[in-house]
Amino acid sequence: CGREGRDRSPMKIHVRLMVTREQIVEGRTLDLEVAASACIGDALRELAERDRNLIGPVLGADFSLRPGLALLHNGVNVLHSSDGVAVRLAEGDSLSFIHGISGG
Repeated sequence: CGREGRDRSPMKIHVRLMVTREQIVEGRTLDLEVAASACIGDALRELAERDRNLIGPVLGADFSLRPGLALLHNGVNVLHSSDGVAVRLAEGDSLSFIHGISGG
């Protein structure tokens, strides 16, 4: 993702931290500028570099999603995608961190 020979011009995506659980952030939205060739994994690294305290409650040091949370790319759970965090991003895409819903 986003490596040599790819378009490095910036594009903007939207990140929503809609996690609702004890000490974790709630309802925060921010715009993130990433390279035009970026994938979800690149955006996660960019987020961590931008503000580790903000992203710490949702991602571990290895960028793995904390237990009980889901990461949606344009409303689709990334864990259900065959490409996972290697999915390429496009201008205006959204990434949303939400608390997993369970029940019957």
